[in-house]
Amino acid sequence: MVRLARTALLLAASAGLAALAIPACIVSSGTIGSDCPIDDDGNLLIPRECCICPSPEACPQGWPKYVTVPDYCRPDCPEDVPYECCPCPSPEWCPDGVPPENSSYERYCPSAGTDAGVDGSTSSLCTGGSCVAPGPAGWKGPMSFWQGWDIAAPPCPKEAPILAFEGWTAPPPPSCGTCKCDAPEGTCKLPETWTVNSAACADPGGGVKTNFDPPTNWDGTCNGDKSILGDKLCGGVPCVRSITISPPVIEELPCKPHLVGDPEPKAPKAWNGGPEITLGRVCTSESALPTCTEAEGKVCVATPPGFSSCLYLEGDHVCPEGWGEKKLLYGYVEDKRTCAECACSEPSGGFCNVKFRIFSDAACTIEKEAADVSAGMTAPCKDLMPGTQLSGKSAAVLEYTKGACTPSGGNAEGELVLLEPVTVCCAMAVI
Repeated sequence: MVRLARTALLLAASAGLAALAIPACIVSSGTIGSDCPIDDDGNLLIPRECCICPSPEACPQGWPKYVTVPDYCRPDCPEDVPYECCPCPSPEWCPDGVPPENSSYERYCPSAGTDAGVDGSTSSLCTGGSCVAPGPAGWKGPMSFWQGWDIAAPPCPKEAPILAFEGWTAPPPPSCGTCKCDAPEGTCKLPETWTVNSAACADPGGGVKTNFDPPTNWDGTCNGDKSILGDKLCGGVPCVRSITISPPVIEELPCKPHLVGDPEPKAPKAWNGGPEITLGRVCTSESALPTCTEAEGKVCVATPPGFSSCLYLEGDHVCPEGWGEKKLLYGYVEDKRTCAECACSEPSGGFCNVKFRIFSDAACTIEKEAADVSAGMTAPCKDLMPGTQLSGKSAAVLEYTKGACTPSGGNAEGELVLLEPVTVCCAMAVI
């Protein structure tokens, strides 16, 4: 039966524990106090020089790094695994193929896990971690990396307690929605200027002009004001020879701007009042990463829930082969961008068409002329028989189409400052 003793049994107190400076030298030929494999009678089952720390007191400062263990002491230990981190360096240590409970290697190997297995499913030295290839020259890591909302950020894991870098992702542009303009409120004002001329339309600059305007704010119903009798003369000729009607005028109020629907929902902020970005933390340790005993050429990186095995390098870089999940973080982020307010141009493009009529009687029953006139056109001139009597007038809007406004705003404006970029490249774990 093999057992690992935990207390000194028969060493003479007079020898003094201080004499264990070179612990391999204190193994006696008889029953010993040992963290090495012994039988029921206390006899050492391995060569004396293979029992480096026979008791905890023999190595009070931890594993003596200056001791070189012969190769024959570790036939079952991979070449890249230190002796103190190998739970089964020879058959005597693990007669059943499994390290004894509370095996001494856990004391001297900082990265040893209590449930490290030897069944090939995981690295015996990477419980709770990930086995990954060492990073290429120039890159820092691999290290433990976490990314998420700042409010939920965990501390660095105990295996990698040092915060090597902390940065933030670039914030997306603000979600501003789409600006639109309501149709303007407005009216089509009836022609206001009616001018009778003693000259024909072919001579607009000649003749005598007579005012035949309707009253202010006229509604277009029959109006008999300012009658001109047929025998009235202007400059020796009949006052009525032609008439010019001004076009209607579209009067519209400014359009009201608004957003179409609601802007897109905003992502949660990393902190109250802060930009909508996630935090990234790179964690490391002062100690070198342990090698993975069952993944040749790999090292063990602590990856508790939420953490990944990643490299990082200052600047914006392409990830090395095998580390393709790139994350670009910044040590300094200042987002001054805001959404420009919505605005509208002046209304334009409206259409108004009016039918006007002129009569020789004030009751508007004897029509002498009728025509359409539209907003924006040149004032039409109509020739009349010389000496025609003009007494009544009327007008009506045939068609009015509101104008439209061109929206502006709703775009992101302002400055985004991103400084101190750092590239983080993560790889899938090799278990």
